[in-house]
Amino acid sequence: MGSGIAQVSAQIAKRNVLLMDANPKALEKSLAAMDSLLQKQVAKGKVTDEERVATMSRIKPVSSLSELKDADFVVEAATENTDLKLNIFKSLDEVVAPDVILATNTSSISITKIGSATKRPDKVIGMHFVCFSLSPDSS
Repeated sequence: MGSGIAQVSAQIAKRNVLLMDANPKALEKSLAAMDSLLQKQVAKGKVTDEERVATMSRIKPVSSLSELKDADFVVEAATENTDLKLNIFKSLDEVVAPDVILATNTSSISITKIGSATKRPDKVIGMHFVCFSLSPDSS
């Protein structure tokens, strides 16, 4: 889910994205999958190769939460494990600026509970992303 959010942010919103995963192999796999999807879009004439290259250039892989220190908005999409998410938000709270909004993509864990792991519960939000297809050939 995180790589999809990163791709949409870089491709559609044209935002610079830091894609974080503690596992370097997972980062490599995510980047390869995004590029593959974009190449399919190029082959179908939905985007140009220049747009594919520009999108990928806006995505920077990082392997440590500390590298998010200058982020102006964070979307977390870790696995649905309460303790893991609470630890991530506690750490993010210590790393990013106090006015940064921290979003979670959880579908089952209380946003209030996640916010309680921070000193900024009023800046913790839920953002649930759903992927769907409008037509059989829209992928």
